[in-house]
Amino acid sequence: MAISSTRLVFLSTGKYTSTAKYTRFSKANLDLLSHATGFVISVTGVYSIYGNGPYTDLINDVMSQVEVVAQTKKPFYIGLPAVNFLSTAYTTRTADYQRIKTQYVIPVWEKISANSNYKSLFKGFYFTNERVFGSSSASSPTSNAQIGLMNDLAYTIRNDPNANIRKEFIWSPYLGYNASYYEINNNIGIVANRTNIFNTIFLQSHYYFTAKDGVWNGSSGVIPQNLELAIKCATENKFYNFAAPGNFNVGNAIIVSGSKTSSTKIALNMEAEDGLKWSQSSYAPYYRVECEKMREPLMSNSCPFVFYAGSYNGIISAGLYKTIEGFYTNGNCVLP
Repeated sequence: MAISSTRLVFLSTGKYTSTAKYTRFSKANLDLLSHATGFVISVTGVYSIYGNGPYTDLINDVMSQVEVVAQTKKPFYIGLPAVNFLSTAYTTRTADYQRIKTQYVIPVWEKISANSNYKSLFKGFYFTNERVFGSSSASSPTSNAQIGLMNDLAYTIRNDPNANIRKEFIWSPYLGYNASYYEINNNIGIVANRTNIFNTIFLQSHYYFTAKDGVWNGSSGVIPQNLELAIKCATENKFYNFAAPGNFNVGNAIIVSGSKTSSTKIALNMEAEDGLKWSQSSYAPYYRVECEKMREPLMSNSCPFVFYAGSYNGIISAGLYKTIEGFYTNGNCVLP
């Protein structure tokens, strides 16, 4: 069997509070991830930290990490600033698109394209928000303004002849949990199955975080079958939702919108963070199950993978580089 040819790792960059910043990864740090094939330079998903910009400080931090990542000679993606999606009454699609395009995407691309080494390794941009709010329609996905914004940004990144970036656009949403789980999944499915907004969508099962958010109790918590559902979606390259709210039999899951007409690749996000070290008795049981279930698609090259293991504090300080390396070497389930 051949291991998955795409084995990425998230590298948190920039601020995580209004004043505190993530520690930059050094070349020596990244060399500990020898079995990773590339990186996603990610930024905070908390909108209020950067708000509506300006993004000068964030761009400087991102480019500082790019300088190091490029020394590994491995490809990389760059995260976009988070958007204020925490409302179903989202009305700022046009303003958000223009701001992110002109104040972030284009300036970052200008810096990348000015350096031949960076340009050759740069794969594209990562959409930071992890959920679409409100309802959406398979017949008109972009009538949901949040999906509309994704589509606008995808045009600039993937197709716009004036911007001339022509790179990939990727996303890593979480499968639904708590009371709105069914709508969350349905929205992902419409984006994945019926649009070509993203080249690849890496699914978070959220199973690992059951230790924090609790097991589904009928109205809240993490649905244990999310892990199996995510794997089914990725290995079959179609996004499925449960057949009906409350019916968690993955064997009965249905393809969202009835069929997949997009060219979007569906992939998997392996999840852990420093709780696996410091609260091991709580998190290790969930990590072991996740790892054992994810091993088969990894080792059969069924789909691309990205590994979320927190920031420098998780990957280096808590030793999760050993966990990432164990999994990406041969699917081993190694605790830090």
